[in-house]
Amino acid sequence: MFTDGDLPIQLKTITSLNAIKSRTNFNSEQKDKSMSALPNCPECGSEYTYEDRDLLVCPECAHEWVAAAGDDQEGPVYRDANGNILQDGDTITVIKDLKIKGTSSVVKVGTKLRNIRLVEGDHDIDCKIDGIGPIKLKSEFVKKA
Repeated sequence: MFTDGDLPIQLKTITSLNAIKSRTNFNSEQKDKSMSALPNCPECGSEYTYEDRDLLVCPECAHEWVAAAGDDQEGPVYRDANGNILQDGDTITVIKDLKIKGTSSVVKVGTKLRNIRLVEGDHDIDCKIDGIGPIKLKSEFVKKA
């Protein structure tokens, strides 16, 4: 048998690491709790994600994404043609000539619409246009002014 002085260097390192682990009382359940607080990578599904300032990073595929701050919104998120988020009361501009069904009227490019209201449905913007009246529009044909 080996005595402590006769042990190879690798075996001494292992025994010293075991002593350190036993002194720190590292609990694997604590590790699981802290690791599960971060979501898995949406690209590769890796569980080894970490935070870097405002981003979450996956070390396996190098994907970076913004952590979801919280889903405190009740309804869907409406976006304009450029991807900007629309809200009730915004001012928008029409980006394409829009023919109005049932009439010979046309909403011209560049028409500004103030104080819009967002509603659920196929046409998600409710507004009034001077000279035409109340109308519903799709958010894909407008941009935030």
